[in-house]
Amino acid sequence: MVFVEKEVKRLMNRLPRYIAKKFWGPFFFALGVFAMLAVLADTFEKLKTLSNGHATLGAILTYSLLTFPSWLTTIMPVACLLGAISVISEMVANGEWTACVAGGFAPKQLFKPVILCILLVAGVTMGVQEFVVPPLRLKAEVLYYTRIKPDPEFNLNAESDVAMKVADNQMLYAKRVDLDKGLMSEVSLDSYDDEWNISSQFIAKRMVWNPEEKKWIFEEGIHRDFLNPMETQDESFETFTSPVALRPKDMSVNKTENKLLSLRDLNKRIRFFKHTGLASYAAETERQAKLATPFVTLIMCLLGMPFAISMRRKSKILNIIAALVIAFTFWWLISMITSIGENGYIHPFLAGWGPVLFFGAAVWAEFKWLKL
Repeated sequence: MVFVEKEVKRLMNRLPRYIAKKFWGPFFFALGVFAMLAVLADTFEKLKTLSNGHATLGAILTYSLLTFPSWLTTIMPVACLLGAISVISEMVANGEWTACVAGGFAPKQLFKPVILCILLVAGVTMGVQEFVVPPLRLKAEVLYYTRIKPDPEFNLNAESDVAMKVADNQMLYAKRVDLDKGLMSEVSLDSYDDEWNISSQFIAKRMVWNPEEKKWIFEEGIHRDFLNPMETQDESFETFTSPVALRPKDMSVNKTENKLLSLRDLNKRIRFFKHTGLASYAAETERQAKLATPFVTLIMCLLGMPFAISMRRKSKILNIIAALVIAFTFWWLISMITSIGENGYIHPFLAGWGPVLFFGAAVWAEFKWLKL
C-alpha cells in the first residue's frame, strides 16, 4: 500500500514536467516557421526597392535582422496556441488524457503545466517588447529612410506644425520642432486673458533650449502687446528668455508611431500630451493594449485548448488550422476595438482591456459548460 502511494505521488510530481516538455516542441516549431515566413515576405517586399538606385542587398538584410525580434513577439501568441492545442490533442490521441482522468487527475490539473509555460512565454515576450524591440525597430526605421528608401526630410525626433498648451493661458505654435537639436523654428507664443482673448504674443524665427538657464530662448523676433482690438504695440529683440521651461527630454514631439514605443516612452508621451492639452487617447489605448498583451495570449490559448479535447485523431494540419482560425479571429476583433479606441470613440481602458474581459467571460462559460 505504501509502495503504491509512493508511485502515485511520484507520478503526480513527474506528470506536470512531462506535459510541459511536450509543449515546447510544437511551440518552437510554430515560432520558427511563422516568424521566418513573415520575415521572408517582408524581405521580398523590400527587395522591390533595389531598383531605386539607393537600396543595397546588405541594407535590406540588415533591416530584416533588426525587425526579426518584432516578428517573433507578434507570432508568439500563435505559437503558444499551437503548442497548447498540440499537447492536448496528442495526449487525447495517445490515450494519455483518458488514462490521467481515469487515474484521478482533473482536466484543470492537466492544463496547469501548459498554462505555466504560456505565462513564461508571455513574460519573456513583454520583456522583449519593452527592452529589445523598440530600439531595434527605431534603428530599422532610420535605416529604411536613409539607405533603403531615402527621405531627405526624415527625422524621427522632428515634427512639423506643432501646437501645444504650455500654460493655462498660453499656446505655443511651431512650424518645426527638432528635439535632438533643442530647436523650434518659426514659433509663436500666444497669451490669453480669462475670456481667451489674445493679450500678448511672441513671434520669433527660432526658439533654442538653453540647458544652463533651463529655459527656451527666443531669437530674432518681436514682442507684441494687444492694447485693444484695433491697436498693438510691437518691440523687436535679438534674444529673449521665454517663460517656457519644459525640457526637450520631457517632450514627446516626434513621428515615432505609438506601437514602436516602449511602455516607458508611452508613459512619457501621455504625460506630455496631458500637460500640453494634446489628445492622448491613441497613446493611452496603445499603452493599455500593451499591458493587456500577456492576458490576451493566455485567454487565446484557454479558448482553444478545450477544442483539442474534442479531436480524437492527432493531426498537425488540423492543429495548425485551428490555431490560425482562433488567433486571426481574436486579432481581428482586438485590432478593430483598438482602432476605435485610438480614434477616441471609446475609453482607452475599454479598448485595451475590453477584449480580455469579453473573451475571459467566454472562456469561463466554455469551461463551465464543458465541466472542465
